[in-house]
Formats: sequence, C-alpha cells, structure tokens
Amino acid sequence: MSNARGHQTQWAAQFAVASELCKRGYEVAFTSGHTTPIADLMAVSPVHKAMFLVDVKGLYRVNPWLIKRKPTRANLFYVLAFVPRDEPNQYFIMSQHAVTSLIESELKRLARADDYPVTGFVYKAALPYQGAWDTLPE
Repeated sequence: MSNARGHQTQWAAQFAVASELCKRGYEVAFTSGHTTPIADLMAVSPVHKAMFLVDVKGLYRVNPWLIKRKPTRANLFYVLAFVPRDEPNQYFIMSQHAVTSLIESELKRLARADDYPVTGFVYKAALPYQGAWDTLPE
C-alpha cells in the first residue's frame, strides 16, 4: 500500500467513526496533528457526559491490525474501522485492556519478545468486538 492510500484509509476511518458516534448521540471532536499521539478523537458520552478518547485504526482490506501498546488510561478506547471501497464499513469497538490483551496473546503465539517493535493482531481476532458500541461510556 502506498503512503497516500494509507493516509486516505486513516482519514476515511476517522470520519466514519466520528459519524457513527454522532449518530449514537456522542459529541465528537477531532484531535489534530502529530502532537496528539494518544488518540484521534475526543468524545463525550450522551447520558453521563463522560469524556473519553478514541484511537481509530483503519484498514481498507483484510490485513493484521497494527497497533502499538500505550500506557494504560482509564478513558481510552479503540475503534478498528474496516472501510473497504465497495462494501459497507465494519466497526470493532474495544477497550484498551482488550487491545493490550490481544497484542500480548499475539506476541506469545508468535514466540516474540515482549519488546518486539511491531505489535498488533490478526484481523479475525477483532471479530468478537464487531458492532460492540455498548463498550463505550453511556
């Protein structure tokens, strides 16, 4: 994949996730630039007005989800967005704990050191989290 296609996929994923959150009553703001390494979106829940962060990962074809581990934050969630050109989008909503657990399981499965520089997990590992919007704060 070219850098341009990867850039387009990430933007498509971020806008798609923001749209889905808005349709569900969340207030959403984009974080911008490389000065915001923690997450791509800030959101406020519709019921309890709790602020939380969303890190969006996008793919346009089935590939491993490449995700770096981050220091634990109580209010960080991940939405993995599959945004193919000619099919409906799919969303996999996960807590930071779930993502970290999948990364660690994948490192173990591949017999890689804990400090291995490239981390993530296979596409199908996210399938149980498809459409799990109730993972996010109310």
